Amino acid sequence: MNCRKRWTLSGDGASLAFWDEGQGPPVVLTNGYANTTLYWNPLRKRLRQNYRVIRWDYRGHGSSGPARDLETMTIEGCVDDLRRVMDAAGIERAVLAGFSLGSQVVLEAWRHFPQRIEALITVLGPCERPFDTLIHPAIGPRLFELYRRLPAQMWGRGLKVGALGSWLDPVHRIGKLMGFVGQTVSMEEMEPFYTHLATLDVPSWYVLGLAAQKHSARDILGQIDVPTLVIAGGRDRFSPGEVCRDVADHISAAELVWLENATHTGLFGARQQIGEAVEDFLQRRFDELEFPEVEAEGAE
Repeated sequence: MNCRKRWTLSGDGASLAFWDEGQGPPVVLTNGYANTTLYWNPLRKRLRQNYRVIRWDYRGHGSSGPARDLETMTIEGCVDDLRRVMDAAGIERAVLAGFSLGSQVVLEAWRHFPQRIEALITVLGPCERPFDTLIHPAIGPRLFELYRRLPAQMWGRGLKVGALGSWLDPVHRIGKLMGFVGQTVSMEEMEPFYTHLATLDVPSWYVLGLAAQKHSARDILGQIDVPTLVIAGGRDRFSPGEVCRDVADHISAAELVWLENATHTGLFGARQQIGEAVEDFLQRRFDELEFPEVEAEGAE
């Protein structure tokens, strides 16, 4: 399957990396926080058989360059980056899918360019303030205060230590023990994520976390009138299932898929259920539609 790595520019001049593969109606995948496109691998390999799949990295993450203007490293700034990736790929209208923090990004995109959104898919993600419900409502806000008060450089050193080879197995075991990582998710699948943490551009990562906690798309949920699929995990400690259910309840065209045993690594651990749900959603809604393209911008 031909997969092209391509580039475009953010509004602040930073490079944005994206990958383009498959043919058919376009589906654009937006990552979670501190992540690359890694988590999408099981789903995008499945979708590329019948759809054109675009995936991209936030500034300061993966293959994209660091933010040059940290004031634009916000959810709204990520929405503008998403729009620029669509423009560079020559996509006028697409299905937008977001995982975790990416759910905030694709929901916020409805405020800025609803005419370019054919449908929405949110996977294990909130519409606002992710720290409020992280682990537990009594714990998440306190963790955010710690996150906010400690300097970014200190967090950066912690990320680099945690990604050292000698720490990977303990980190993976602790993640499973605490319910952050699904029991069936292997070290082989998660190791690229752990090691990527050491390569993050810390200022970009840190500022985006602060911005995510300030952001809310709740006020526009009732305006969304395109088909929307919301996937919730019953054992998700980062974006609890009830948070996702609340998103679905406020979107008139939404359908909820509840995966009782899915953790935040559900894109790996519940790959079969998520893949079937997404494929069914797309087949029922969009196989008969035509998706116009616009002239692509940016360099190959």
